[in-house]
Amino acid sequence: MSLLASEQDRLLLFLAAELARRRRSRGLRLTEGEARALIADAVCEAARDGAGYAEVVAAGRATLTAEDVLPEVPMLLDRIEVEPLFPDGHRLVVLQHPLLPAAPTDEPAPSWGEGPELTITNHAEVSIGLTSHIHLFEVNRALELDRSAAWGMRLDLLPGEKVHVEPGATATVRMCPFGGARVVRGHSELVDGSLDAPGAREAALGRARAAGYRGA
Repeated sequence: MSLLASEQDRLLLFLAAELARRRRSRGLRLTEGEARALIADAVCEAARDGAGYAEVVAAGRATLTAEDVLPEVPMLLDRIEVEPLFPDGHRLVVLQHPLLPAAPTDEPAPSWGEGPELTITNHAEVSIGLTSHIHLFEVNRALELDRSAAWGMRLDLLPGEKVHVEPGATATVRMCPFGGARVVRGHSELVDGSLDAPGAREAALGRARAAGYRGA
């Protein structure tokens, strides 16, 4: 029998999940690897059954509780990424802290400063991650936020940290201004030059509105 690489990976994941299921049925609390395999397998099967993205995420979150795993696992299992097969093809599913209750949406995301807050709502069907280097004005057009207030600002996070906004969820983040020469290039190409140039924000807002960016 000839299998594609993706099919071989799926079989390996199933075998790891099946081992976790058998150990769980014997009353054993699962390790981090076992928990990852079991949750990822549940996500893949829900997608294969034809469930939508939100239902697939819910299936993954409903697989295990903190009581099913070893005491240190909930803190170690901070993120699971898997690309199950949906009816329209493979799509990335991201689960943040799948063994812990979701944080209230009105609580600020982890931050290391006292900058102004910004509320962001994700209208996409997939999780969207934001890092400290991105110009918040230019983040994904499916994210609804006050683009004008986000002009010249970035997330107030330590390097390497990331905020993930799940589909349909709202997050409150803290911002801080770009320093240095305050010249922005690239990103979503709404800005290409000095943030402080006369008329730069108004021109960028016009481009954002024309391109369908929410909150512009």
